[in-house]
Amino acid sequence: MNKKLILPGCILWIAGLAASIIGMNIDSKAGQLTAVIGNILFFIGLGIVGAARLMTRKNEDRDAGREE
Repeated sequence: MNKKLILPGCILWIAGLAASIIGMNIDSKAGQLTAVIGNILFFIGLGIVGAARLMTRKNEDRDAGREE
């Protein structure tokens, strides 16, 4: 389950980073809005990937403790 979350999270943070960079290069209100939306997507994607990796590591540590 956690590995299924990593791919969408990676796509979100990469798309957010791209949208943020593109938005910073546009000199209008639309550019500012694009940059803000890109930043939001970036942080949501990064949070999803971080949480999924944390849960995966926690499960691996718990399984390793059972084997010992």
